[in-house]
Amino acid sequence: MLLLKRAYQVFFFIGLFLIPFNSDIPDWLGFLGELSADSSPIFFLIGFLFLFCYQCIIGKLYFPVQSKTYRLFLLFLVAIIITTLINLPSIVEYYYKQTSGIYRFIRQFISVLISGVIFLYLFINVGRDYGIERFVLAVRKTFLYSFYIVFSYGMLEYAIIKLNLTFLTSILDLYGYLPFVEVKFTHYMERLSSITYEPPALGLYLITVSGFIFSYIFTSKKVTRFVPFALLMLLAILSKSRTALVVTILQAIAGVVFAFYKYKSFRNLFNKVLIFGSIALVVLLVFFGKPIYEAGLERIESLNFSKIDTKNNISAISNKSRIGIQLAMLEVFKEKPIFGTGWGQQFYESRHHYPTWATRNNFEFRLFYLNQDLKSFPPGYNLYFRILVETGIFGLFVFLFFLFSIVRTTLIVYKRGKELNFITLILLVNFTGLLLNWFQTDSMRIYGFWLSLAILILYKRHLDLKREDAEDDFSTQKEIE
Repeated sequence: MLLLKRAYQVFFFIGLFLIPFNSDIPDWLGFLGELSADSSPIFFLIGFLFLFCYQCIIGKLYFPVQSKTYRLFLLFLVAIIITTLINLPSIVEYYYKQTSGIYRFIRQFISVLISGVIFLYLFINVGRDYGIERFVLAVRKTFLYSFYIVFSYGMLEYAIIKLNLTFLTSILDLYGYLPFVEVKFTHYMERLSSITYEPPALGLYLITVSGFIFSYIFTSKKVTRFVPFALLMLLAILSKSRTALVVTILQAIAGVVFAFYKYKSFRNLFNKVLIFGSIALVVLLVFFGKPIYEAGLERIESLNFSKIDTKNNISAISNKSRIGIQLAMLEVFKEKPIFGTGWGQQFYESRHHYPTWATRNNFEFRLFYLNQDLKSFPPGYNLYFRILVETGIFGLFVFLFFLFSIVRTTLIVYKRGKELNFITLILLVNFTGLLLNWFQTDSMRIYGFWLSLAILILYKRHLDLKREDAEDDFSTQKEIE
């Protein structure tokens, strides 16, 4: 029994550690569909099987149905089913990219169930085993170790691609011995992907771990406590990931605002850093004004999503595809505003609305999005927009209510959780980044979100139990008196 319990805990932490290890995924993992892009799901699923067997044997299955926040997510799953059933007459007629509408719905719905039900079930039960504080500290340490590998690879990659220090390639090749890692470079835009399969995946990883890394500043008294987050911000800047750059900056701002109000010692430190930082900035601008200006201009230019007319520019083509796809989705929403197209079905309708200017001279549409020999479907780039188009106003309202409950519960633990402030800090920074990130991706395969939700549910339960114990002690004391 103890062996089963230990097994699912070990597989959970292995999966957690391997989240960024996905540049060389074996073909046999293809049965996982959307989840086959990562190495972690197979370990989470094995952990889930061990956990389920263990709880069946002891006769106690724990699922967080008592959480009002999580019940809203389950309600969203019901909304997905309802809107799909309403659109069933159209869905049975859909067929494109060798995929029927029914099959597409089943795969997409299972993907949501795996992330939001199975994985969360594993996360929350491992958290219950450890206790909230010990669990968060163990997760944070696991992320820190994996981040150091990601950072070291990223710096070598930067030195080779940007600084042309090709003699370092032999050192970088050693990373190929790591599991699920293929040493490769993203030369075409001088972007970094580290051990992940593409630059956006690196950006998502940095957003996922930023809250945990940032919290080291407040739970350690060592001078080196600032180093991990400084390294994370450096990698976000050098990676040229637009989303990672913007979102991690906003996460840092959210964390600083929280710490300024919660930690008195941080206020004094912040004031000193602000003064010395301002002086250092002036000095840097005086001596290195031109290169700083050019580097800043390059980063700002990369954030210009309206840049779609530049020929033979990868970033411009990507922006053209993104805007064209979302405009087509908007046309579909106009046609089916209340209940949408059904979960996973928007492409069958939106492909008829792609603007000519978006598809003309665009290799992404020709080779990928409209290529019927390729079974993968084009991304929607924005989860909120995808939910609006596929489940209509009805589904989006339920989902936003679910997110509102998360924000509200986070504020509740912010007010009540004085003893473990660093957990609230992690949740605030994580949810800030992950909810913003959904403006750039349409997938619920965001492990950091479900992990943060599990921590939030556990932490809220921990605070509720403490308050109940305090009330019981107070009542007992009054009876004695």
